[in-house]
Amino acid sequence: MAEAAPEKEVDTALLVTRKNPRGIPEVVFIDDVVQFLARLGVEEVETPIGAFNELYSKYKLMESNMDKAKQSMKDKVPEIERSLELVRHLQERQDKGETVKTNYNLADTVFAKAELKCDGRVCIWLGASVMVEYTYKEALELLERNLATALEKQKTTQEDLEFLRNQSITVEVNTARLYNYDVLRRRKAEEAKKRKKEAKSAA
Repeated sequence: MAEAAPEKEVDTALLVTRKNPRGIPEVVFIDDVVQFLARLGVEEVETPIGAFNELYSKYKLMESNMDKAKQSMKDKVPEIERSLELVRHLQERQDKGETVKTNYNLADTVFAKAELKCDGRVCIWLGASVMVEYTYKEALELLERNLATALEKQKTTQEDLEFLRNQSITVEVNTARLYNYDVLRRRKAEEAKKRKKEAKSAA
């Protein structure tokens, strides 16, 4: 008895349609399982189900990374806003010719009182080990740009998260439709086989 030819692998390009503005692929929705399998060039559902499972894992990984990015932006925006508020306060005091009295953090839980001269310059951390001195005007321009970028990133990250969750749901629906189609097809095949056997017995 000849062995059945192995099912060919599914071209993943046939599982997706367009991409969103950040390059995340949109999964196809299966309207008609028979037509979908024919387009893939396969007869059994195991191969496309496997391909959808792989795509689902990729969506979930991207979603996890997006969640982390969202949290990072959530922490970053208030930090930039506080820095902006502080520089504006320093500029206001400078315009009035006043000093700023504050509690200076020397170490954990250790503070000392300090009186600062508002001389028109401020240092801003740009990274883990990089601090740069700016004029108040330069600092405000930098922080306002950073805030606008962070808010835009926050918006697009949320859009991508919603898009990814919709794709995951579509993959789940597609997988269920393929599975249900296969169950129904096998049931019909068994019933046809049973009827044929009964007809043969009755003859």
